[in-house]
Amino acid sequence: MKKKIFVVCVDRDNDLGRKTKITGPVIGREKNLEAAQKLILSDPEESDANTMFAALKKLEEARKEFRNVEIVTLTGAEKVGISSDKEISRQLDILSKDYLIDGWILVTDGAEDNQVIPLLQSRGKIISTETIIIKQAKAVESTFYTIKEAIKDPSIARLFLGVPGIMLITYFVLGVYSIQAMALILGSYLMLKGFGIEEKIFDYFRLIMTSLSNQRISVLLYVAAILTPFFGFWLAYIQLISSEFIDITIDIVSAARIVYPFLALAVLLVIFGKILDSFYLKKVYKIGKYIVQSASIIAIWAIIDSGTLVFLRQADISWFPLNIMASLILLVISMRISKVFDVENKITKLLVGLMVIDEEGTYIGKVNAIDKKKKTITIKTEKEKLLEKNLEEFNLKQGRIILSQNIS
Repeated sequence: MKKKIFVVCVDRDNDLGRKTKITGPVIGREKNLEAAQKLILSDPEESDANTMFAALKKLEEARKEFRNVEIVTLTGAEKVGISSDKEISRQLDILSKDYLIDGWILVTDGAEDNQVIPLLQSRGKIISTETIIIKQAKAVESTFYTIKEAIKDPSIARLFLGVPGIMLITYFVLGVYSIQAMALILGSYLMLKGFGIEEKIFDYFRLIMTSLSNQRISVLLYVAAILTPFFGFWLAYIQLISSEFIDITIDIVSAARIVYPFLALAVLLVIFGKILDSFYLKKVYKIGKYIVQSASIIAIWAIIDSGTLVFLRQADISWFPLNIMASLILLVISMRISKVFDVENKITKLLVGLMVIDEEGTYIGKVNAIDKKKKTITIKTEKEKLLEKNLEEFNLKQGRIILSQNIS
């Protein structure tokens, strides 16, 4: 393999994948030009498209200075951070298998993409970097436009518009008695934001809306999971106010024990909903993980509940280690059962319907049939052709079949 210098463009938040369904690494001038055109047509204001065009221009300049130069676009993940960097690292591994990387010419549109420089340097030296600044008209550069664009960010809009809006409504409804209520609202939001819980809550509601729009039965389980804990807290509250408060610690712990099964049931309902969605989305290979998660929730509930009973002196001290042993046995059994759904190295009907791509992320087709005896899968391509591949020629990653060699 000849050494190559790569002009590299990094889309760390995967705008390219979300808006055009093109996955990285995108290698070569023609593929990058096609990808950039699709991205700019899907969103004319997308800065990553301008960066890709700038990288193509930089490729022409670099070919005048170096012999072996190629261009590649790397895509991350929507959730910027560990997830996106892990995906970029995976794509760099794919690139390293096919090419000897002599160096990088990095073209970026800002500081966020510069975060991947250590990842690039671990595979080769950085020869040059160029930051693309998108030129705007004077009116666009105004403060009004800046604020208007910032408010389009959901997290900023929730903080500077949503929370004050709720507080104003609270003041209108409760009048002078609303100060504590507004402090509760603001404090709760800051706590959720500070501990990163806010995004998880919104992700959960997006999951509900997706299930609802696709008419999945799992939406009933997701909604039930939200309501279930409230019944537990209500029953605990009733018991607490009806207690004689002889020993306040015992009363609180006894009331808290009522909540345990409701919290466990809420989590199990979410997991069961995801199991149903796995059948619907033909991602049955995920069920093994959900079985282990379900067993883990039951085990945690059993251990905490037994510990609480011992603390309340309603059970012998030996009850606690017995529950720990039973929980370990349950987890071992669940792990054995989960292996039935492990299709990483198996030929199974669970593969039928999965997307097939090559190592560069180019879509090829879907699994049409399997043959357990021959250990082969049959792929139906976009052109309605049928391709047969052996187990050695593909692997399963993140719910997609990845072929170890390109298909012409």
